[in-house]
Amino acid sequence: MTISYTDVFKLIAISVVSFIAIVFILRASGKRTLSKMNAFDFIVTVALGSVLATTIVNYKESFWSGILTFTMLVGLQYVFTWLSVHFKPVRAILNSEPSLLFYDGVFKDENLKKERVNKVELKQAIRKAGYVSFDEISAIILESDGTLTVMDKSDKRRIQKEEFIFID
Repeated sequence: MTISYTDVFKLIAISVVSFIAIVFILRASGKRTLSKMNAFDFIVTVALGSVLATTIVNYKESFWSGILTFTMLVGLQYVFTWLSVHFKPVRAILNSEPSLLFYDGVFKDENLKKERVNKVELKQAIRKAGYVSFDEISAIILESDGTLTVMDKSDKRRIQKEEFIFID
């Protein structure tokens, strides 16, 4: 299989045009499209990357369908995130709630098991946050985006257990 200079030029041109079109679509759709917010946003981001790659590699058959698919994914994400902001049932489907994994010296074993997080990972999270032991920690929360938030005992805004009734 030989590739001609014309094919190379077309591939470069399609890549540049695809890139410009996608940047335009993403800028028009707002910051959330590529944010690290939750599993739904992650899935959309992976799908967008796949569509872009397919569009560039198979440009002869799929350039316009790739751009249309990309636009549709961004549009659908916009619609579903708008719905999740305005309607609680949609939000419950698309977004997970934070989960309390450690509070006041006690590991929340049921939540650890449910979220498939082990104590070694919590220890790593407190080290990353600059702490040495759990004695310095008030709470560790698994956020909706999968990050671990470590809350210090000396924090003046110490969390109140009542704030986490919905996730225990």
